[in-house]
Amino acid sequence: MEKIDLAEGGVLLYEPEFLPPTLSEQYFVELRNHCQWEQKPGLFGHMQPRLIASYGDEGISYKYSGVVNTALPWTETLLEIKEKIEAIQGEYNYCLLNCYRTGSDSMGWHADDEPEMGNVIGSLSLGATRKFRIRHNATRETKTFQVGNGTLIIMAGTMQQFWQHEVPKTKRHVGERINLTFRKIVKE
Repeated sequence: MEKIDLAEGGVLLYEPEFLPPTLSEQYFVELRNHCQWEQKPGLFGHMQPRLIASYGDEGISYKYSGVVNTALPWTETLLEIKEKIEAIQGEYNYCLLNCYRTGSDSMGWHADDEPEMGNVIGSLSLGATRKFRIRHNATRETKTFQVGNGTLIIMAGTMQQFWQHEVPKTKRHVGERINLTFRKIVKE
């Protein structure tokens, strides 16, 4: 696993082939077919350009873009994936899944810096390869990573305070991609 030390104390761990292709494909099909996917409104009433699903410990919810996402109970598949990622770094009680159906589905520049969230996020990609970009808030330095079937990125340290990240739109024909972002939500 490659460790990238970022400005201001941010840390990014990158492993392009964290899961073998056959297991990645198995997880992709299972999650695509059995998660409770929704398209929810985002900022200014526009629909978010992707589908989402929320799973986690009982009573956990996560609010972003003005929408509360209440966790459904963990599935066996999600618990199995969570255990594999926690073995690398982190302890998680919530997973926000994003399904990017085509290259038009995206996630704009943002940081996961809500006060109730811990500073370690485990992000697993399944399915089609997309670009994942990070950008320093002040210097605008940008780094691009290819995230494909089975790629793991762990964002840690002060990354969410000083860096933003995105999955940009693409005009290339790409297949579906599911991204799982494991987080630790601290209940008040």
